[in-house]
Amino acid sequence: MNTDNISITGLLLHFRTPGKTLACLHSLRQEGICKAIVVDNSEDGGKSVATMQDGLDALQGAGFDTVVLHPGHNLGFACGVAHGLEYLANRQQLYHILLINSDARLTTGSLDHMRHALKYADIVAPKIAQGNQSPSSPIAYYDQLLGLITHTPKVRPLPHASGCCLLIHQCRAQPPLFDQDFFFYGEDVMLGFDCQRDGVTVLECAKSVVAHATSSSAKNGSMFYEYHINRSHWLLAQKLACNPLERCLFLAARCITLPLRALVRSVRFRSFVAWKGLWAATADVLRGRCRSFTPPS
Repeated sequence: MNTDNISITGLLLHFRTPGKTLACLHSLRQEGICKAIVVDNSEDGGKSVATMQDGLDALQGAGFDTVVLHPGHNLGFACGVAHGLEYLANRQQLYHILLINSDARLTTGSLDHMRHALKYADIVAPKIAQGNQSPSSPIAYYDQLLGLITHTPKVRPLPHASGCCLLIHQCRAQPPLFDQDFFFYGEDVMLGFDCQRDGVTVLECAKSVVAHATSSSAKNGSMFYEYHINRSHWLLAQKLACNPLERCLFLAARCITLPLRALVRSVRFRSFVAWKGLWAATADVLRGRCRSFTPPS
């Protein structure tokens, strides 16, 4: 694949973390990117974007073009990414897309290695450094039976690249990219399944690193977090099954693993929120609906 003559555009979703979003944009500029699309998922009337306007203006003055899209409410991850890709598609210009979390930063020189790797793959993922930990592989395994994410294959492993940072070839960077039934969590697992089924090449770039601050937007243990994690596990049990027997097996397994998960987390956080999230997610999946549970600004 000839990728050298096509520009790279950044795409990130902003959620009430102006300092981290600006740091992410600065890291893109330092890596040679000249344009980024920011989808404001904050659902706060534009307040958090307004607090970083001076920083955005400074980036603009330095030759870095930032387009902020205001959907007016929290679209979730998959639909937020689709919203940004649709904006670019409507302008009929060719871009490779660097999809990156707003609380992540590319380390120096990473983008050049990722661009080179894009000659041999459709999607390239860098190593991920969580907090002060050493960089680790972006490839994890979702166990389709047990509903667990591990770093080594288990019973029914499905390899997938973390959605924290992905360089996507322009031929694949078309909306929606992710399954829009997912709001938060699970969309990168589903992308891994789709890539495996469709023969899309995903490559780890060992020479690139993205520094990621975990749980900056979604508070671990909140109703938002518990609801969407459980809802995604129910959806994955259905969507990853290749036949009715597998579907029944996966769903039956979730009837065991998800209550166990809720029990462990209720003890850990000394709260019944995990049970409330499981109950609400289960009821909504049965009803075919999704609620945001975005906390007030």
